[in-house]
Amino acid sequence: MSKPIFVCVPGASHPAIIYDPIKASLALHGYTAIPVQLPSIGGIVPNYDFTEDVVVIRHIISRCIESGLDVIVVLHGWSGVVGGEALQGLGKAERTRRGLRGGVVRIVFIMAWIVKEGFQGAQRGDCSNMFPHLQADLQTGTATPIPTLSMETLFSDMAPQQANFWTSRLQPQSLGVFWSTTTYAAWRHIPTTYVYCDQDRSVTVEYAEMMVQTAKDSIPNMIDCEERCEEGGHEVMITRVSVRP
Repeated sequence: MSKPIFVCVPGASHPAIIYDPIKASLALHGYTAIPVQLPSIGGIVPNYDFTEDVVVIRHIISRCIESGLDVIVVLHGWSGVVGGEALQGLGKAERTRRGLRGGVVRIVFIMAWIVKEGFQGAQRGDCSNMFPHLQADLQTGTATPIPTLSMETLFSDMAPQQANFWTSRLQPQSLGVFWSTTTYAAWRHIPTTYVYCDQDRSVTVEYAEMMVQTAKDSIPNMIDCEERCEEGGHEVMITRVSVRP
């Protein structure tokens, strides 16, 4: 039996290379990881909403499962919103009922937004609750990372040199994804793990716990595993990765 493929979706302003350390670690254990570069991150023309991100995620996962492979989807930060939207009809159990091979066997939320159907981060044009480390510009339709605040918020548990490196890799984020409204919540239908990082200064652990409890109080849900990294900040897929096979 083949091992599942990991499809790793980055959070707001994060390029796909943010998953390079965990991709290398998983390879040591015989697993393949596919980091996703979202169109809404770093693009020249800003996206109107999260539709293009959803399409890209579905395309990558569909290629895997249509080959009969199982997939574990990893979501980080804001990608919990778009990732939860993108998996409709791709779950392993649902595909098995339809006589199809392959499917998403688990979702792993790493300090990611886990939200219900109908969630909208803000009304279109409203940037009043933008993440503090992002500078919104309605004229360009993007939010640009502020280096000093990004280092303090996202990379707080790194050495300065490492934090500088990863801060320099952050990219402008299309504002439209924050104004999109969800229509699907994949965690209701696919087994789900939530990973708390107690030192996260972006999505605080208290807020993460509130989101998860709200989801667990909503029926149906398939949140069956909660893990905790007590020393980890927002970027545990960089700072808390094993390099041993």
